[in-house]
Amino acid sequence: MFNYVHKAVDFAHKLDKPSSPAEEYFKHIHYFYEIIFFIRGNVNYTVESETRKLTDGDIVVIPPGKYHFAAVDSSVSYERYVLKFPEYVIPDCVREKLSGESSFYCNCKKFGGMFSRFDAYFGQYSDDELYTLFLCDVAKLTILLCHEVSPSPAGRNNEFIKSIIDYVDANITKAITMQTLADEFLYSKSFISIEFKKHMKIPIMQYVRSKKIMAAHHMILSGAKKTDVAELFGFETYSTFYRAYKQLIRSHDVLNE
Repeated sequence: MFNYVHKAVDFAHKLDKPSSPAEEYFKHIHYFYEIIFFIRGNVNYTVESETRKLTDGDIVVIPPGKYHFAAVDSSVSYERYVLKFPEYVIPDCVREKLSGESSFYCNCKKFGGMFSRFDAYFGQYSDDELYTLFLCDVAKLTILLCHEVSPSPAGRNNEFIKSIIDYVDANITKAITMQTLADEFLYSKSFISIEFKKHMKIPIMQYVRSKKIMAAHHMILSGAKKTDVAELFGFETYSTFYRAYKQLIRSHDVLNE
């Protein structure tokens, strides 16, 4: 087991032994990529509207801005590799392929050797050498994954939740309220709120704000002014935007220092 954090990467081989923690692991959204290689456990993983029970050798690729969480059976051990890294690590030629409809790649045990190599690296090289080796292997992994494995057919995909998520993504710079959602989907505000939280484990307006912040952050990284971005995404004041922006980005930013 190891946990390596340096510059723009956070790589770990994790083993959670049987215990009695919370039933659901941290629910979150972030602007960097995350790849999970599942080794063992009893885990249902959700990325946006899709939920899948993981099997040994599955890979989950979570692009920036995708809300995700795991429901873990804490009575059995949960072992996995977790790789977190910025978007630029993935070659341009495969980045679009990794941002398709499904985040799940099944039956990927043949890539196990690439992940176990990370264990062999740890403790044998300097931080800068490890950093370079990790980035090279992630680039190689993503290229091979795109060429040798197709994303798995959708697991349990909640079509109603998917339609809401698609609407939010398509209208991210517009004002989105419970009333606009009710008008769009012809359901009551309470029904939409209850159904969304039941699946996503987060209040829907909190989700909308998080998605807006992530989209805003992408524009800021591309050179847009924060004041212009705050206005574009419908925040009443810049201070309101900045507080929300700082709270979300800093709380999930393993790579910001």
